[in-house]
Amino acid sequence: MGINLSKKQLRPLRSTSPTTTTSSSGFNDDSSILTREESFTSQEDLELEPTFPIDRSQNEQAHAWKEQHLLSKETWGEHFLAPVSEWLKLGIKVLDMGCGTGMWLIDVGSKYPLSDFVGVDILPSITKRYPSNVEFIQADITFRLPFPDMSFDYIHMRHMLFYFTEKDWKNIVIPELIRILKPGGYLEIGEADIEWYNVSPVTRTLISAAHNVMRQRGIDPFIINRIYEIMDNTGMFQKVYHKSQDSQIGKWEKGKGARVLRNCVAFFNGIRVPLCRLLQISDETFNSYLKQFEVDVEVYKTYCRVHRFYAAKKNLCEDMYL
Repeated sequence: MGINLSKKQLRPLRSTSPTTTTSSSGFNDDSSILTREESFTSQEDLELEPTFPIDRSQNEQAHAWKEQHLLSKETWGEHFLAPVSEWLKLGIKVLDMGCGTGMWLIDVGSKYPLSDFVGVDILPSITKRYPSNVEFIQADITFRLPFPDMSFDYIHMRHMLFYFTEKDWKNIVIPELIRILKPGGYLEIGEADIEWYNVSPVTRTLISAAHNVMRQRGIDPFIINRIYEIMDNTGMFQKVYHKSQDSQIGKWEKGKGARVLRNCVAFFNGIRVPLCRLLQISDETFNSYLKQFEVDVEVYKTYCRVHRFYAAKKNLCEDMYL
């Protein structure tokens, strides 16, 4: 791989500094979909407060990413849905945006040794061992990524729902990923719905409060319902595919529900402070809510929904003659 990348890691907080990289690669600004002046968040526009205040230690966050990675694999049966497996066997350039500890990169990179994988995250990586075809870079997509236009054949991104406003998704995130995606290449986005079904009063109280905490930070808890539209409205994709699956929360039916429940409890614990403040309850009362939540999901058979969106970028030169 031609870019000298250092080991780095995910985006749990909004950055207050621009991209950091050892790469000497430049940008082709004239042919970019967006320019920094038109669409990218300036350093002065960023607040010191995190976009979404998930309070976890480094080890807790690493464990959460591991659980999410395993859950995603269990849910879908594959690491990706876009039809790129044959490309990966032959050798392509892949980006994992918001890579966290790099578990997806390590798994897929090990399976497809002829392809080159780059993981981008806003924080330095804590991962010490990974395949030779995997590299990490620390960068913030809201300041533009350090890659020339049309750099990647396949771009993968998941679990980034909490970190961008709707304006970010429309004006920065999707357009920037399109910029660095090759014509004909695939973009794939995986997210979980932050609306749950068959819920008890306690569960409704907790999840509604979580929605309000997100809104206070400028995050739309239901942005997942507009990802398809945002991608399609760019006019830059051949066709946007959307697939979803229901995912049980709890052990009420055989399957992966126990892992989903652990993720949900970790999510609530991660925003314990703002939830207690919003609900005006003590830490002790919050703990009782969580215990009741764990009981109620079994009784009510609570479930959530997970989504995948993928699409191939148009070849605009060919489209001119259609």
